[in-house]
Amino acid sequence: MATRTRICQRRVEILQSKLRSQSCEIDRLEAENSEQRQSNNVLQLEVARLKRAQRTNVQDLAHLAAWLVSLANAKGVSLDPATLDILNRRGWHPSKRQARAARP
Repeated sequence: MATRTRICQRRVEILQSKLRSQSCEIDRLEAENSEQRQSNNVLQLEVARLKRAQRTNVQDLAHLAAWLVSLANAKGVSLDPATLDILNRRGWHPSKRQARAARP
């Protein structure tokens, strides 16, 4: 009977040791998870910042393109083919009469 008790105690010790080990692993994983959540939040904020900056840049470029077309029309200067190609690729199609004004 004493042998059986020792075997049971040994088994309990082994299981307790495994439980402590698993508990340490859970703590480590929770800490890692917390760090990853923080990194994720930082990255989400950076993505939002970059999207705002991109939106602002697009608005600025659209404003500059409109100004360029207006200036070219006012001065009677033709826009070069590369500029017209860029405007067309962006979905802005200045009329041929305005964009290709006669040169003086």
